[in-house]
Amino acid sequence: MVKWLTILVLVAATLWGGWWFVGASAVDRGARTAIDSARAQGWGIEYGDLTVAGFPNRFDVTLDAPRVMSPDGVMRWSAPFVQVLALSYRLNHVIAVAPREMTIEVPGETIDITSTDLRASAVVTPSRQPDLRRATITASDLTIRATDLGATFATAVLAARQNGSDAIYDVAIALTGVSASDGLRAKLDPTGTLPEVIDTLDIDTMMVLSDPIGITRDPVLSELTIRRATVNWGDARVILSGDLTVAADGTPDGDLTLRARGWDDLLAFVVAQEWLTAAQASLIGSGLSGLEDAEGFAEIPVSLSGGQIIVMGLPVGPAPRL
Repeated sequence: MVKWLTILVLVAATLWGGWWFVGASAVDRGARTAIDSARAQGWGIEYGDLTVAGFPNRFDVTLDAPRVMSPDGVMRWSAPFVQVLALSYRLNHVIAVAPREMTIEVPGETIDITSTDLRASAVVTPSRQPDLRRATITASDLTIRATDLGATFATAVLAARQNGSDAIYDVAIALTGVSASDGLRAKLDPTGTLPEVIDTLDIDTMMVLSDPIGITRDPVLSELTIRRATVNWGDARVILSGDLTVAADGTPDGDLTLRARGWDDLLAFVVAQEWLTAAQASLIGSGLSGLEDAEGFAEIPVSLSGGQIIVMGLPVGPAPRL
């Protein structure tokens, strides 16, 4: 009996090992084909070597010294390496591991990105043209720095998942311990009104797209629901919610509700950004006086219409393109 069990184990191990080598060869071909397909679409992709390891339970694809240029030549990305990992029995679930340092180059600027741990996980549909089902990007001690501007994040998380339809996604962002470089802080808060560190920034949204997210697709945002966007910055707290429709050119339209506590500091901040004039901020502050609820929050109506942001009936500037 023991003899037959031993033979059975050896046969199973041999078959599994054979499957891994066959699968590794297929993964190698698939990775090279995907790179060639991206090159055919105009992407400039170069690398030192491509290897597949991870026997017996994983396929670990490693690109040494990858260098990527966008089709329009405006952006270049480079890193010492990048790894994409997948379980040999679940190839539609992949994990990408980034190095501690990488660089993005845009005209006139070089952006250095460093972290102690930066990785992404994605699950796609098992098909020749896969769509994204869900994805998560996490980072620790993340620093993004340009020539004289930059920011550091203690932790950063971006998550997306399909919500009942191929083209509807829940998208959330969570940031903690956000601090700006001296140069960026001088631009954002020249009077030093607010603390140096933003404690937390949390955003929970639902996005309606024209198509699912996928490598061969170009989805366009048509609706955005902000369930809750919260910023905690010292004594100031802001909570934003509402629904927007988005035109073909990216112009948003809709009504939002902004609840703010510590709004005196916030008004000083937006004046420093030149989003409001001192006179406009004074008028809004007068309107908010006495409106605080039991928790100290004042509620501010915000509208986006005709390409403008309107706060308490006052146009304060152009709306961002989404």
